[in-house]
Amino acid sequence: VQTAKETSRIIQVGSQTTSGDQWAKAKEAIAKGMIGNMIMSQGSYHRNSVEGEWNYKIFDAGPDKKGEDYIDWKMWLGKATPRPYDADRFFRFRKYWDYSGGIATDLFYHVVAPMNICWGEAQFPTKVVAGGGIYQFKDEREVPDTFHLIGDYPKGHSLVLSSSMANSQHIPGLIRGHAGTIIMVEHGMFEGSTPYITVKPEHRGKNFIDPEYESKFGHDGDFQIPVEQKDLMAAHMGNFLECMRSRQKPTLNVEIGARAQVLISLAVQSYRQGKTMHFDEAKWKASDKPVKA
Repeated sequence: VQTAKETSRIIQVGSQTTSGDQWAKAKEAIAKGMIGNMIMSQGSYHRNSVEGEWNYKIFDAGPDKKGEDYIDWKMWLGKATPRPYDADRFFRFRKYWDYSGGIATDLFYHVVAPMNICWGEAQFPTKVVAGGGIYQFKDEREVPDTFHLIGDYPKGHSLVLSSSMANSQHIPGLIRGHAGTIIMVEHGMFEGSTPYITVKPEHRGKNFIDPEYESKFGHDGDFQIPVEQKDLMAAHMGNFLECMRSRQKPTLNVEIGARAQVLISLAVQSYRQGKTMHFDEAKWKASDKPVKA
């Protein structure tokens, strides 16, 4: 973030799903007051793999060759723990903490980044806790096959994410407010377009929280807001190129991207250390101790 400021460079973080129209439409609906005070956001990323997620095919180097003959193993390891060449680690690197954050970094980023766009103001979390475990795929992996997190935010709302690589039943991606709920992703997967988003008001009829809701928005029943269908990769790349010309901030600029990543990184630390993690926005530092006011 600091380098982007110092160099005035345009950075678009490569989560193309954030270029989907549903996030902009959700942002508009929330800004209009259609769900009232925001309370909680939730999302999921579930898959069911027979062989275990990230167990990609290992290619044989041949009877007279070794992997080291084709790979600069030392360069590939970089600053990670030195160790002899391991084909499983090379081809299936997402299973190991040295090179991956597992579900959190591989999948949850595609949920957290769009949420920050929907909220209207990208935010750092103040407190993050994570759980889960290796419940199904007990192979060489170190990262969990089932992972969950809760992040609390200073504006007075929480984000709850659930995921398993051993069960495919999703939780809808939505944002809950005191006056209503906005559902961006019915099926739980945050990658791809959806034909519409749905706003469900709370307490319909005479006991409705806001008696002026119907006069504001036309009725107090469910709203289906159409969403533009488009090629998200082309839209994301197009937005990046256009911002290079205009010098405007792209859809997933470095500031939003960093705020999403802080939640992800703290969740990994929380899981690995077995602690609740806290973030000091002023100092850009994580700690297992609450930040003093």
